[in-house]
Amino acid sequence: MKIRISNVEFISTIFPENANVAVCSKKGDPTEGSWLPQLFSGYSILGDESNNYVNSSSFQFEEDGVFNVQKKNFKSFNFVLLDDLGTKVQFERLGDFELTWVIETSPGNFQAGIALKEPITNMNEAEVLQKSILDAGYGDRGAGGVSRWARLPNAINGKEKYLDEDGNPFQCKLTQWNPETRYTVQELIDGLQITAPEIESEPRYDNEVYTPKAFENRVIAALKERSLYKTPLGSGKYDITCPWVHEHTDQLDSGTAYFEPSEGYALGGFSCLHSHAFGIRDLLKFLEVEVSDARNKPTIKLRDGELHNIVDAAEKALADSGKYYQMGGLIVCVVTEPTTGTPSILPVKQPALTRDLSFMLSWEKFDVRSKSWKPCDPPQRHVGILYDSQQFNHLPHLKGVARQPYFDGELVTEAGYNVNTKLFGVFDSRKYNIPAVPTEEAAKAAMTLVENLIDEFHFAKPVDKSAALSAIFTATTRTALDFAPAFHIKASTYGVGKSLLCAVVATFASASGSNRVSYPTTSEEATKIILSLLLTNPAVIEFDDLDNDLIPHNIIKSVLTSDTYAGRILGYSKTASVSTRTLFLSSGNNVDPVRDLIRRVVTVNLDAGVETPATMTYKKDPLEMIHQNRELYVSAVLTVIAGWIAAGSPKADVKNIATYGGNWSNFCRHPLMWLGLPDPATPLFEQMANDPDAKKLFNVMSAWYRRFGSKSTQVRQVTNAFVNGGSTDLYDAICEFPVEERGSINPSKLGWMLKRNANKIVNGYKLEKVEESERIAWRVIQLDLQTA
Repeated sequence: MKIRISNVEFISTIFPENANVAVCSKKGDPTEGSWLPQLFSGYSILGDESNNYVNSSSFQFEEDGVFNVQKKNFKSFNFVLLDDLGTKVQFERLGDFELTWVIETSPGNFQAGIALKEPITNMNEAEVLQKSILDAGYGDRGAGGVSRWARLPNAINGKEKYLDEDGNPFQCKLTQWNPETRYTVQELIDGLQITAPEIESEPRYDNEVYTPKAFENRVIAALKERSLYKTPLGSGKYDITCPWVHEHTDQLDSGTAYFEPSEGYALGGFSCLHSHAFGIRDLLKFLEVEVSDARNKPTIKLRDGELHNIVDAAEKALADSGKYYQMGGLIVCVVTEPTTGTPSILPVKQPALTRDLSFMLSWEKFDVRSKSWKPCDPPQRHVGILYDSQQFNHLPHLKGVARQPYFDGELVTEAGYNVNTKLFGVFDSRKYNIPAVPTEEAAKAAMTLVENLIDEFHFAKPVDKSAALSAIFTATTRTALDFAPAFHIKASTYGVGKSLLCAVVATFASASGSNRVSYPTTSEEATKIILSLLLTNPAVIEFDDLDNDLIPHNIIKSVLTSDTYAGRILGYSKTASVSTRTLFLSSGNNVDPVRDLIRRVVTVNLDAGVETPATMTYKKDPLEMIHQNRELYVSAVLTVIAGWIAAGSPKADVKNIATYGGNWSNFCRHPLMWLGLPDPATPLFEQMANDPDAKKLFNVMSAWYRRFGSKSTQVRQVTNAFVNGGSTDLYDAICEFPVEERGSINPSKLGWMLKRNANKIVNGYKLEKVEESERIAWRVIQLDLQTA
């Protein structure tokens, strides 16, 4: 039912009598043309046939008497706006909380207002309150700020997609009107059951050599105010809706970007792939942003005796730019490859740092002759000290790049830098559809969608299919996992689909797939290759078509069981720590992980059961399917995990994996078993149970125990036992290890082998070192199998 009330009465009721209220009225499609906010003067200038808006804040006049809707003129915040009720946010979420008003702004979609008993006059307090409400799930997180435009009850929604068959626009309807319902901030917090926001004033940067730039990029703020802002792309670039989208072929809303001022582009840039003649100055004119506001720089004055403050101020400027971060002792930025859209992390070298500091800051030194400050270049001494620093005071920490929504306690769908996770998200959350609280039925349907993608692969056993699905789940969530196992696709012959399965898994991590490299043959080579790759935080590193077993190089063992890895970076004169949040894949015929990798690598076995699998035909192309609709399949995986969490995170009674018993098991193991799939960690347990090195050690310990019992025995006594052919079973068992030399056992090599296996337990036997008369002796004891 539509409640009839004039726009004048509506505004006069909501706002205090002395408020300077901003309104805006536009005919036709509101996304076209410029916005012309003006002061509401108490008479009706807002016809029913227009798109009519009122701002949530009131503003003070500028010194010249001009009324301008800008943050610098903020006076008071009068109401909270909840958007997309009935669609993105369900009314049930509000419970019995009573709203001041509700307006249907498009079919089935509503805006609601919550009037405040006392307007908020502290802008920071208002913004933090609004952000807390949006963070709690009551609206789009990108719709924050104090300058929210709310639709008025008597108005149209002229967007083209809402026109009826006759071309008439949608008429807005006031469906609830409770003007006496108003709240204090605390009542609002209690009623919506949100976390009380922590109000912090903007900290003052106490540095006499530094004058900061304006607090907010005015262009980005204007884009957000006009609902043209989409998502950050990294390196100061932003995906936006073109103001002239109505001129695009089929009115496609894609391929448009704004980028902040950079070298050669003092005002920033505007680019649209739809062959516009418009440039950055046209965008500024449309957004009503002054050229001086678009080009604003902080300033550093080079004063003698202030080197530490100058270096600190330069770092502060890098941090304030929103482009630079610190990662493991390096200054880095997030870049997106323009043709593929692939994001990565790029460490900044000193010459590039000098150039960027020259552009983003105005540097000045005092000229004695003219007795005035003159422009200059950033001194190399100061830049070098900043570059060589191992610790930074202002640059935010960066852990990695998120290429899709991810879990951090709850699902994170907001792109850009997240201060809690320290991840930079490069994705369009609107393309992903994950229910807030999925039912078990929704989770099952999502799992079926993912299973259908790989149902033509010839898995040797059902557990191998489950392991492949776990690889897909790991790829999808790898950014949020401190560490995770690698996955190895194994077959007995060519043409079974090993590389294709790797490609499918890799695409769940990134649309661009994996970085393919040959498996390193030496530890030194492994360190150089993997450290240089991890430096850019790739989504996937793949070792394709191995000829030999997976050798446990130290760096590979470390990156699979730790969140970071430190080493000296080639091309950079410093040691740095890199993130290991990368999925490792490998494939090969009849090759396996060995020794220390058997508990770090999940093997997926493929077996077509025919002589020439390469000649087999298939009905579908799974790689093409996921490329066509990657967001759908990624959303399905996240839906399964969200469904498992909503069901109370049930965990099957299975063996624990010490290294991977945390988030990896929670996201990539238990949700699969919850839906009836075999334990995907089974291959790990089978590999550990069938470890050939463990079998060799068992042969040594059992033969040792038969020969010496649990008596302490020195290495010399062991080798003496082999004289004249004695203890041949123990001799043969020891020689399975590389200890033999010139037809006899080398005592030093035997001692080293025993040291490496000290305190290991295999099938009830334990090897122990015994200190005896200043000499080392060894013994094997037999344990109770239940405790062993």
